[in-house]
Amino acid sequence: MMEKTSPPSDATVRDLKFQKTPAAVIIAAATAISISVTTATGLLAGPEVYLSIAREYPGRGMVAGVAILRSIHEVFSILTLGLLATVLMFDSRDRSLGRSTVSRTARSLLQICSAIWASAVLSLVVVDGLNTNGLSLPALEVPQQLWFAMTATPYSAAWLIVFAAAFLIFVISLLSESWTAHVAALWFGLIAILAPVVIAQVLVGPNHDLGVDAAVIQTPVSAFVLGLLAAGVLLESMHSRSRVLHRLVRSRLLWIGVFFIIASDVVITVFKLSGSGLTESTTGWQIVARWVAFVGVCIASGAVASKHGGRWARTTLVVGIATWAAVTASMALVPSPNYFVPNDPVAAVLGYVVEEAPDAIVLLTNWRVNLLFSVLAVTAIVAYAYGVLRLKRRGDVWPVSRTISWLIGWSILLILLNSGLGKYSPADFGIHMVVHMTLNMLIPAFLVVGGPITLMLRALAGTGAAGKRIHRRVNQLLHSRGARFMMHPLFVFTVYIASYYVLYLTPLFSGLIRYHWGHQLMNVHFLIVGYMFFSLVVGVDRVPFQLPQIGKLGYVLAAMPFHAFFGIVLMMSSTPVALNFYRTLDLDWLDIEAQQYFGGGIAWAGGELPLLGVVVVLGIQWARQDKQEAKRFDRHEDAGLSDEFTAYNAMLQRLATRDGKVTATGKSSEEEVTNREK
Repeated sequence: MMEKTSPPSDATVRDLKFQKTPAAVIIAAATAISISVTTATGLLAGPEVYLSIAREYPGRGMVAGVAILRSIHEVFSILTLGLLATVLMFDSRDRSLGRSTVSRTARSLLQICSAIWASAVLSLVVVDGLNTNGLSLPALEVPQQLWFAMTATPYSAAWLIVFAAAFLIFVISLLSESWTAHVAALWFGLIAILAPVVIAQVLVGPNHDLGVDAAVIQTPVSAFVLGLLAAGVLLESMHSRSRVLHRLVRSRLLWIGVFFIIASDVVITVFKLSGSGLTESTTGWQIVARWVAFVGVCIASGAVASKHGGRWARTTLVVGIATWAAVTASMALVPSPNYFVPNDPVAAVLGYVVEEAPDAIVLLTNWRVNLLFSVLAVTAIVAYAYGVLRLKRRGDVWPVSRTISWLIGWSILLILLNSGLGKYSPADFGIHMVVHMTLNMLIPAFLVVGGPITLMLRALAGTGAAGKRIHRRVNQLLHSRGARFMMHPLFVFTVYIASYYVLYLTPLFSGLIRYHWGHQLMNVHFLIVGYMFFSLVVGVDRVPFQLPQIGKLGYVLAAMPFHAFFGIVLMMSSTPVALNFYRTLDLDWLDIEAQQYFGGGIAWAGGELPLLGVVVVLGIQWARQDKQEAKRFDRHEDAGLSDEFTAYNAMLQRLATRDGKVTATGKSSEEEVTNREK
């Protein structure tokens, strides 16, 4: 007989409803808050905000549509990236047990949120293209106007990049079980959301180089931090015993992110207000509202971390995150004061003026902070020092030479990009090539000798279950198919060499050099590609493909002719690279043709000298390796652990018996027959 089952109690039914409904309710409430604030801001601002920056008013319907779609983008980008990060952090998938309930819930929510995000962004490709060109919805019926809206400004292209990231996350969350694929999707998503930001308000006005750098730092960090908090609220609302949110708010990494958000927002505030007061503009009030929302988020997070936060803390988190998203979206609809500050034509392009000719004194004394790379360098140095300190406290030894090499590499970068060399780099092609070659060939050679990945893995050892999990995941990434492809010697060599020709001998350079974000993107590319190349040659960290010493030498020597040929091409070119851009700057001291010739010489000589230095280092490493192998062999011989000599004697004996058997007397069988006959 079948066993009878009692009907569920009222409490059980309520609990089931609680587990099924809160996530949808929370997401709907956050979206409603964001849409309401953003739409109200856009409609109340009226036509004046468009006319003030020489745009036609596209109509209330278009404004409302852009406000709604931007609100959805902000809310669901935070939710998607946060849920994706949560899946990566709390994925407890096991071959026999399968995924945990919390992990399955997070993946289901990730699929829904990424689908909504991708749909909204795809609509923004068209709608925001019309809006930024002052066109109304009827323009959709005119192919010529629609094409103009899609190509006249970079907004449509920027939203296409975001759509690619959102759609990729959706596909991976739906079809892939690979942890490394989810990591790649997270990185792509965090980078892609920068596209519509760096071409907007932070790219206009004096000192916009600082504004762009601050936005590049804040945008992915805020999406990551707020997304994790939002994901924690959603998952705890459905699985109260999981304590996901409590574990997140106790993470040091999250509070480090909070510090970066606050510091970067101070820079953005000063830049956008351009000397005006907080209460003198709509942007000022929007900034105040974001501060209040973020303070509420921090207070609620602290309450949850101290176990004093109940329903009010989680409600505050939801309202604070929704308000942050709403104000961020509404900021894009109202021009900030930095739009209306009189500006020098050169500063309008670079963010600052370069009046003096760049002689040696000017380059040494005329400094300007490169905010993005300064933060990157300081963070890398502090993180490395923290790892060395952990090893020292544990009693382990870390080579001092590696630490010195790491410090030298980042110190050169700080001096290079913050001195006059970095300041004049966008305006002078010759100086740009000096910076390029240093970032691509000198600094990476020092950084790879520092062995940061090896240090991280050793520092994580003995740090408990969390450290072991991170250690395992890092190794998983290093041995993944993607890493093996990216670090394949042929791929690295091709990218390392082709970067010069593709960038400078095509219109790509003239398109990127016009914008501060483009210049920074080139710097990042030079540094990363150089790091990949030298990791295969003189790097301390183990890479998927280990080249032999003779292979490393050939690898370096093979790159030299390509640098020389590229330099000669630049020196002999009759048309300077990015000629129209340098003419637009109209600098009295700039000799465009001469600097093109000088840049070619730097590419030629500057490319050969560092590589020759690497050849010397390779020779030293080769000699040390042989010496270490000899010492190891001697130790094994003394300890009786080596059987190489025994194997060698056995081989000689086998060769001696090739023409006849060896007898007991040690003579061949033929010799034995001859003796018997005698």
